[in-house]
Amino acid sequence: MEGLSIAIQRTELPVCIEMDSIIAVNMLKDKDIDRSIYASLVAEIKYLKSLRTTSIIHIKRGQNLISDFLASFARTESRTVVWLGSGPPEVINLCKQDCTFDA
Repeated sequence: MEGLSIAIQRTELPVCIEMDSIIAVNMLKDKDIDRSIYASLVAEIKYLKSLRTTSIIHIKRGQNLISDFLASFARTESRTVVWLGSGPPEVINLCKQDCTFDA
């Protein structure tokens, strides 16, 4: 939710959300009202999605090592961090590795 909110504030471009949880993807794509314990969070994300052209895509965890690293970072640090223009060295190294795989 926080990442989507920041993306909407920082750009007018469409937003693509990649998630490795098929359950979360389905919750956010479902047109029905969510009645789970995550209902308020799902409703807020759906509202934010309505403000901008967005897509939600399920990917395997191994397809996005950067996202996996950042999720792990968030769990271990118990805080929210935003890097504008750069990022932690580990992410920069993963980006470089990702580019070499595409070449």
